[in-house]
Amino acid sequence: MIHMRLVEKVGDSYLIVGSRDDSSDDEEAEDAGDTNMEEGHPTPFPAFGTSSSAGTSGAGPSFQGASSMSNDEVLAWMMSRMDTFDTHLNGMESMIADRFQSIEIMHGSLDSRFDTMQGQLHTVVQLLQPHPLPPPES
Repeated sequence: MIHMRLVEKVGDSYLIVGSRDDSSDDEEAEDAGDTNMEEGHPTPFPAFGTSSSAGTSGAGPSFQGASSMSNDEVLAWMMSRMDTFDTHLNGMESMIADRFQSIEIMHGSLDSRFDTMQGQLHTVVQLLQPHPLPPPES
């Protein structure tokens, strides 16, 4: 028997919206309980780490003791966290690319200024060179 839960992205979070099961009507009825039939929207699962399980001095989510979250809810939570991480990573990647582009533009500007100053220096050096004196007239 293959049992698959369907996970759907709604806004910024992932929700368990139902399951596919080829052999059980009981589980289909159970899955229907996961959906708010009046509004047609699936109910979100509780935030990770909010179960009444024993914790380790408040140092983040705990995996000790009994958990009220199913594996499917943990999977949906992990997918949501991965999506958030991906969004932040893309933002950082874009920021870094913009910064490198800014540095390249600044480098080009500095190269141009350096070339201008080098040309001006060459002109000043030529002007400061002593010119040969005209031959004395006898």
